[in-house]
Amino acid sequence: MTTVLVTGAGGPLGVNFCRSMRASGLPIRLVGTDANRYHLPLSLCDQTYRIPLAKDRAAYQRALAEIAALEKIDVIIPTHPVEVRAIAELRDEGRLAGMKTALPRTEVLDISDDKAKTQRILQDAGIAVPRTLVLHTLHDVERAFDELRHGDEPVWVRGSGAPGLGIGGAALPCRSVQVAAAWIEHYRGWGGMAASEYLPGDNLSWMALFSHSQLIASGARERLEYVLPHVSPSGITGAPAVSRTIRNPQLEAIAQAAVRAIDVDPHGVYFVDFKGNRDNQPMVTEINGGRCGTTIHFYTEAGCNFPLGLVQLAEHGSLAVPAGGAQVVSGGQYWVRTLDCGPALVREADFDRYPCAGLETL
Repeated sequence: MTTVLVTGAGGPLGVNFCRSMRASGLPIRLVGTDANRYHLPLSLCDQTYRIPLAKDRAAYQRALAEIAALEKIDVIIPTHPVEVRAIAELRDEGRLAGMKTALPRTEVLDISDDKAKTQRILQDAGIAVPRTLVLHTLHDVERAFDELRHGDEPVWVRGSGAPGLGIGGAALPCRSVQVAAAWIEHYRGWGGMAASEYLPGDNLSWMALFSHSQLIASGARERLEYVLPHVSPSGITGAPAVSRTIRNPQLEAIAQAAVRAIDVDPHGVYFVDFKGNRDNQPMVTEINGGRCGTTIHFYTEAGCNFPLGLVQLAEHGSLAVPAGGAQVVSGGQYWVRTLDCGPALVREADFDRYPCAGLETL
């Protein structure tokens, strides 16, 4: 039996990762960790430990080593950007107490955790990205509105880091220099936030598993609605309420080229986010290396178990490309959820099972 340590086991990604592992039906024992004591009861692991925050690196490493010895851990899977970075660095230092993992090289994580750096590399590689300026001064904000704004559309201002690493998130569509400057000031974000042209098109994401540069599996989806959109000034949150899988060869080609632009030897999991421009052509907004998206259980139910593949990659060191080529998730499958409701996997035709009342027939 393989024993897997899942960090952040009480958070959304940790829980959905474990759901995917349970769905595999294989004899895998799950051990979880979480630094938040209130999240511990949410873990789906066989045993869960409360541990120090990853920023307390010495205490964090000692806790992992203790758990590795007690539970005889084979594979460790970090689920939060801060822990992805911490585990990668401990791997590089040979301090993972014998646990195996499948993470990109640390220098690749340095790029993917910095949206501005990612954007520069992709632009140099000829990959479509939104025009972006890092905001160091008020003059930069004024320049952003002069150069990036189109008509009455807002300018998109957000943190250029990953959650927990620099300023992550903090996204706001701003319609004036004053609002943008106040938003940056609120986050003390000068030098850590960026302005980008507003992209009104589709919100898309591509997920992939690589083994030493070989594409093993991939899937793409469109985000249609969001959980509690009213709590975000932009109406967009990090939690999609409705997503659907799509097949888009152009998107798949751009996404794979984007990953290879930041990593010449991709290994592990990556997901690439896109937003459509005014012509709805997909433009890369960020790349996340070393971790799955929070709704990864969606892909498992849709037919591709990325978490299982990642564990097997870590355990064995490499995976063979499937006989028929890389596995690709089929389109037309919906993932529907909201706060305390769902999730439910729904196929396109399933919606026709529900009768309508008071709706004009088109």
